[in-house]
Amino acid sequence: MLRAQIKVTYLDGRVVEFDGKGRLWIDFEDMFDISIMELEAKMRMKHIWWLGYQCAKTEKKHGGVEFDPWADGVETVEFEVDDNPLDERVTPTS
Repeated sequence: MLRAQIKVTYLDGRVVEFDGKGRLWIDFEDMFDISIMELEAKMRMKHIWWLGYQCAKTEKKHGGVEFDPWADGVETVEFEVDDNPLDERVTPTS
């Protein structure tokens, strides 16, 4: 499963970190009509900021506002893919 660490720094100095996983990727593909696997080649700032917003919204840490007003209060959104998201190595069963 694809996972990423997403760090949002707000203009007021607050820093909130999110674990991007699961449903986030499906919502991303629906929103932008591209595969998450194409993100690196076609990355736009709005993609990264939208991921930050969606994580904040999912955890009800978005202030109850839509994307644009939320983005007005954000300084940066950082995004780092976790290449090995499992805590332990998977052992094949067959």
